[in-house]
Amino acid sequence: MSKLIFADIPRVLRSKIFYIVLFITAFMAAASVLVTFADTDNKQMVFLVSSNNLAMFISILMPVFSGGLSIMLISGEFSSGIIRNKFIMGHRRPAVLLSWTVIYSLTTVLTYIVYVGSYLITLKAVGTDLSEFDTGVIAVNFLLIFLFLMKFQMFSLLMVCIYPDAKMSVITYLLNNLTMVPLLLFSMNSADNKAVKFLSRIFIYGYIGDGYSLITKPDKPWFSAVCILTLSVIYMVLAGLYFNKKDLK
Repeated sequence: MSKLIFADIPRVLRSKIFYIVLFITAFMAAASVLVTFADTDNKQMVFLVSSNNLAMFISILMPVFSGGLSIMLISGEFSSGIIRNKFIMGHRRPAVLLSWTVIYSLTTVLTYIVYVGSYLITLKAVGTDLSEFDTGVIAVNFLLIFLFLMKFQMFSLLMVCIYPDAKMSVITYLLNNLTMVPLLLFSMNSADNKAVKFLSRIFIYGYIGDGYSLITKPDKPWFSAVCILTLSVIYMVLAGLYFNKKDLK
């Protein structure tokens, strides 16, 4: 499997879409701070407002970037015949799927680091001091967001393994993301609804009872983490089952 990983990494690094995704995420993170900073003289409010925007952006748009990247690049392997060459060289399907999981998990990690890094650097540049906030709560929320993105990365692999072409995979993936919008609205207005609360743990980035700011203490973050990780494993198991049956002729 290591040979597959080291062979595919250069292909990802040569992809223009990879760098476009990194640029967009860095730009959006910095812009969320700068736009807020332009509207207020209170530097602490810059973090309070922009962290809400950050959470909303990651919940709705970030999965499109991270999962969309893997869908486009993996689908290219099917259309170009690269996947058949891997099998001719003796690589088995589980090893191929696992190598995809490792590579595109790393791209998601890098995308997340670029986004959060750009956000924090821009906050520092405008003079915002985070020392008065609960860093433990902020760290937990960042961790839940990360797990949320990894769950979507696993879902993107499932879409590639189910559908025969990139277009159908992307459409289905995007439609799944759109289903989060009404849930997001319901979770804001129905914080005490048990069904909404449970679904929010999985399909947003972990349940937060009062808004989606990074400084808001999440409700039972460990349970949200378990729910997200469980669904991620389910996606991977299903991806393996579909990939083993996938016709590559």
